Amino acid sequence: MRTDEALRLALELSGLTEVPADSGVLVPGELGKTALFAIDVGVGDLLLARELGATGVIVHHPPGGQPRLRWHEVLWRHVDLLVSYGIPEEQARKAVEELVREFAARDHAANYPHVPAAAEALGIPLVGIHTPLDEIGRKRLVEAVGKVSPEATVEELVARLKKYEEFASAATEIEIRLGSPKNRIGKAGVFHGAGTNGGYPVAACAFKHGIDTVIYIHCADSAVRRLAEEFPNKNLIVVGHIAADSLGINPFLSALRERGLEIITLDVVGA
Repeated sequence: MRTDEALRLALELSGLTEVPADSGVLVPGELGKTALFAIDVGVGDLLLARELGATGVIVHHPPGGQPRLRWHEVLWRHVDLLVSYGIPEEQARKAVEELVREFAARDHAANYPHVPAAAEALGIPLVGIHTPLDEIGRKRLVEAVGKVSPEATVEELVARLKKYEEFASAATEIEIRLGSPKNRIGKAGVFHGAGTNGGYPVAACAFKHGIDTVIYIHCADSAVRRLAEEFPNKNLIVVGHIAADSLGINPFLSALRERGLEIITLDVVGA
């Protein structure tokens, strides 16, 4: 399987039709019989891949190149998510603009050539697949939330999410960062698969427009404290970064194995 074929497979599984800005082939080539998959990859991981007998590397978080520089562009997907929950597009765009400004500056400062240059020097094909795999995970989260009544409690929703092996076996716990376990779920929104978490702006926008429970995969404490001051009667569930990433990664790894590719994983939960 070639690097571009692996990327196309991820698109098919996710239902996306175009390669997102945070994904792409960084060093084209044949992945060979054995590929290493990791959520994060540095130069040391490329050397480890060679030591373990892998002839290609697939990485989740953008390690460099245009996917690293353009990562922030995917944040606009939060607009689509907010609108899907009935929030006016104009208000959604205002919220997401704040995020894009912050992360565009971060991406501009990134050392984007380092890891791809090392992979090319080592002769190791490298492909980054971020949003397509997160979209798979988002759909699985939405499916779980849909099986719980809005009249159920937040702790009942957490229990349902823990039925996924990725959450059950993770070293992290699903945390209720805002609200009480006994609170009613009400209208819930899953905000994942849009570059990174929506922080304060997206959650605040959701809460202001009728969402009672926001589900993130991670969120800074500063954002949680600000949300708690303004929305004390709302709920914020944080399911865990690596566990949630793994939720979308594992179906993709299964599909690769079904096609005859041996996969070595480093940091995927429940693989």
